Amino acid sequence: MKEKRQKENLLSRRVLRSRTAALSSTQNFNEKVPTEKLPDEKPKPTASSTKRSLQKSATDINENTWKTPEGFKPPNIPAVNPFGLNSCNMVHRLHHASLSISQGNRLKQAVVQPYIQQLVNFRIHSTASPFDRRVTALEWHPTLPKTLAVASKSGDMVMWNYKNAAKFDFNKGVGKGGAITNMTFDLMEPSGVYTSSNEGTVCRHCLGQDGNRQVFLNTHNMEHWYCSLSVNYARNLLIAGDNSGNLTMLDRKDGKALWTRRLHKSKATHCEFNSRCDWLLATASTDNTVKIWDLRMMTDRKSALFVLNHKKPINSAYFSPDSTRLLTTDQNGELRIYAAPLWDRMERSIAHPHRFFQHLTPIKATWHPLHDLVVVGRYPDENFPGYREGEKRSIDVFDANTGEMVCQLLDPSVSGIASLNKFSPSGDSLASGMGYNILIWKDIVKLQQILSEKSRRNHDDDNSEDSRAPQPRIPGPAPRRRRRRNNDDDDDIGAMKKRLKGKLGKR
Repeated sequence: MKEKRQKENLLSRRVLRSRTAALSSTQNFNEKVPTEKLPDEKPKPTASSTKRSLQKSATDINENTWKTPEGFKPPNIPAVNPFGLNSCNMVHRLHHASLSISQGNRLKQAVVQPYIQQLVNFRIHSTASPFDRRVTALEWHPTLPKTLAVASKSGDMVMWNYKNAAKFDFNKGVGKGGAITNMTFDLMEPSGVYTSSNEGTVCRHCLGQDGNRQVFLNTHNMEHWYCSLSVNYARNLLIAGDNSGNLTMLDRKDGKALWTRRLHKSKATHCEFNSRCDWLLATASTDNTVKIWDLRMMTDRKSALFVLNHKKPINSAYFSPDSTRLLTTDQNGELRIYAAPLWDRMERSIAHPHRFFQHLTPIKATWHPLHDLVVVGRYPDENFPGYREGEKRSIDVFDANTGEMVCQLLDPSVSGIASLNKFSPSGDSLASGMGYNILIWKDIVKLQQILSEKSRRNHDDDNSEDSRAPQPRIPGPAPRRRRRRNNDDDDDIGAMKKRLKGKLGKR
């Protein structure tokens, strides 16, 4: 037993040998053995000593780090009051943007607010009633700012310059059953207009030359007609939709049909190319859908990029002027705005009464050419949510960014429903189709200021002409002195002559 205990003690000594011995055995004999020095134990700091050290370190940091250089002046931070934050003034908005506290929507509102204040002053400037049936289409001239083309249910078309209200360039239609369903100017030659009609034709008319037209499509059937069309100038294409949901693609120059496909289940009420992306096409139909297409991949009804389902049939689907939004109008009481690039994302929905009626031109909402505004005619409905008794048939303008109504145009002299409303390319005029009538809205206050300024200038010109009339000259002091000097010179010459004569006589 004793021998076993001695062996165990020897083994434990070998294993539990000191650190210095282990290190000395692994290193060479001529190297020094490393030794570890334990840190000296310091006295634990008391509360008073730690407080003094913290105070000292803080003062040292303030003295070294936050020491202001000589001649440094702290910047004056402008104060921002709550009124300034809610203001839509452009100066306030730009100031807040410089302070990085401005919002994008506020800045957009500041841009559009001056125009809305001008829009409130819009009143009827000119009217015309050249047709015997209601207006079905209208379009502003692309280069003449005061000229527009208007078409009627009987197929008649006029080119009208509202500055000369009594003069029209009239194109006679076929009469009953020949309604113009859609029209657009030829941007390459603005004297021409492309039209689709209930007659079953797609044509190009030369306005001002009655009977001069080029027929692209003709069904020769009054029960099969064309409802919409659009032109793509970048690809020289023209597309037309009919009342069965078929769309026909044509060559714009020679009118040759490229293909015809049934892309909707029922009437194709609207089609439009995107002006920025020439391969993008939007079509609307009474099958409660709006479809977005890629021209390069159009094969059948299932090849649409996006299908935008609605609750009611669709009257129109217009791209915004910057081509980044799509505005749709249904046949009941909803306006929708979809945003690019994912066109199936609905950005905003606006409740608005504009129900469909058989003997009324379908109401279509359109964009303002310069601002994010939407204009649409109102058809009051007692069953519509939010109806107020005595509601007027006004023209409503909405802010596309907020969905709020910013203005209502109403004139007591007219009481009809404005189905079609379009701003001029400059945005200073609004054309409306109201039954048989064409209305032009303008800023009356601005026009009165212009007329008063012109009359004042004419009055000043008349006064200046009166002041320029010939009047008797009254010689001033300078001419008198000059005349006296001349007389003195003459007297001196005469005296010299007399002296010379006297001298010669003496000789």
